Amino acid sequence: MRVCFILFSLSVLQTPTHAQFHDNTWLSGYEGGVVSPNDDRFGITVLDFTEGSLRITDNQEIGLEFYITAFSMSDSSGKLLFYTNGIDVEDVSWNTMQNGANIHPDVLGGLTISQGVLGLQYPGKKNQYALLHVPRGYVGFPLNTVGSLHLFYTRVDMEQNGGLGAVMEKSVPLLSDTLMFGKLKSAKHANGRDWWVLVPEAYTNNIYRFLFDPDGFHLIGKQAIGAKLYPGVGQAVFSPDGARYVLYDTYVMSMPDVVGVYDFDRCTGMLSNHRRIELGVAPLVAGGATFSPNSRYLYVHSTLVVAQYDLLASDLAASRVELGWYDGYESPFPTHFFAGQLAPDGKIYMNTSNGTDVLHVIHRPDEAGAAAMLEQHGIRIPTYNASSMNNYPNYRLGPLDGSPCDTLGIDNHPKAWWRYEQDTLDALAVSFRDLSYYEPAIWAWNFGDSSPTSSTRHPQHQYAQPGAYQVCLTVSNHYGTDTHCKMLYLGVTAQENPVLQAQVQVWPNPFRERFAVAVSSPLLGRSRGALRLYNAAGRLVMEQRLVLGVNEIETRALPAGLYVWEIVAGGERVKSGKIAKSRE
Repeated sequence: MRVCFILFSLSVLQTPTHAQFHDNTWLSGYEGGVVSPNDDRFGITVLDFTEGSLRITDNQEIGLEFYITAFSMSDSSGKLLFYTNGIDVEDVSWNTMQNGANIHPDVLGGLTISQGVLGLQYPGKKNQYALLHVPRGYVGFPLNTVGSLHLFYTRVDMEQNGGLGAVMEKSVPLLSDTLMFGKLKSAKHANGRDWWVLVPEAYTNNIYRFLFDPDGFHLIGKQAIGAKLYPGVGQAVFSPDGARYVLYDTYVMSMPDVVGVYDFDRCTGMLSNHRRIELGVAPLVAGGATFSPNSRYLYVHSTLVVAQYDLLASDLAASRVELGWYDGYESPFPTHFFAGQLAPDGKIYMNTSNGTDVLHVIHRPDEAGAAAMLEQHGIRIPTYNASSMNNYPNYRLGPLDGSPCDTLGIDNHPKAWWRYEQDTLDALAVSFRDLSYYEPAIWAWNFGDSSPTSSTRHPQHQYAQPGAYQVCLTVSNHYGTDTHCKMLYLGVTAQENPVLQAQVQVWPNPFRERFAVAVSSPLLGRSRGALRLYNAAGRLVMEQRLVLGVNEIETRALPAGLYVWEIVAGGERVKSGKIAKSRE
């Protein structure tokens, strides 16, 4: 049985003292049950963003199933702690956490609410976490309108049960009312420690606000603002800087989809300056919204189209730029746009509204228009995903320096973090993306060669010759300085490049009818490459081009026996090995 196969691995994560990578590990997928009990395309996919780059994990031991609702909590260094589908909470032994069963009963294997669970580290209490969650219920008309009637709280203490954690309080009622369908979202209080949680009420224009501090959750009040809200499928999202709040709702086919944009006060938790964008009548009920890392651009992904809005534009609705319409791709069902989440690598990932094995990606969401680089079905994942998307706030948001609520003496000491991408045609041309947090104001890049340092936040650099280079980014503000370094192997042979070797993996071995080839992107300046399979006599029996993510290699036409595989890219053998096809 397969467990936790890593797409590619990088150097060990060196965790800053104040790292906040609670959103490092995402889970999705479902087992398939009695329908396809031996089909490896069912199971759990894990996305891991260690070192600022995506890794893909295939886990066949996790028995929990995710149907839309999904949340997984990592510790501050990015190590997975626990996860939930809104029904049960499980620990890293892949078993139900102590007292973690049945935080909600449901007819399916998991709760079917987008943003139905939200996890926060307990302010001032090390190793304790809070889960906010809502059940599903039918709350009114029009037909098929669903929402929630209660808001609950569950507390997890990771110091219990030998470090596996235990649920200490379960399903504690916080609010009873006719609430929106999911849309649980939170933003850091301006003091840099506590949290604001907003919970919209259905069929009104009221939005509840809770303060989460070391003494627990406090209902501060509810605010009437903007237009009446209906409990449709959609997403709520705060901008990464906490300055804006967005509600996006899809209703039914006879009503227009609506985006509500609000300014948010991190001191008081109050909303202001409501703006309403009507998108027209949706052909299908699905959609979501996300923000760029720099908080300037709002992305609305509504079933058939992804659009960008500029929050600095004088006319927000008129700033709409359509990045792409659904291209008709099916895998195996239509890959319509649904919910999204800004990831620790600075990219936006979107799921689909059907059970598929792909994710959409916005590669450079800080850029305007087409430069944002929407790639439909750009990530192939190893197992089917039933429309689940993890729901995270910005854990790396610090205090609002100089505000009246900046009272705890918590300063924004910057933390350096970055990733890089090589040009697919020129292995020595590299684009660097800054991922630093806690408000850096100055950037200094040392590229590890004889060239001068760069103060550009997202520089591009052309190396003169192949080699191994230690690249360092130093970020600063008036509170302090931090540096993060890692090695780049550029233009060297595949055998001399440990990163490239780790970026290509093949499993399982032995296999029955199919095996998988996992490829990261980019393949260090080379093309994504191809798999070649040779029989025991050395004859080429199969060749298949490889895509980003997990590639399924179907071998039903081949007899059982021993085979040699090789991955080639850019005219060079990247990696090779032997693999056995077993008899049925």
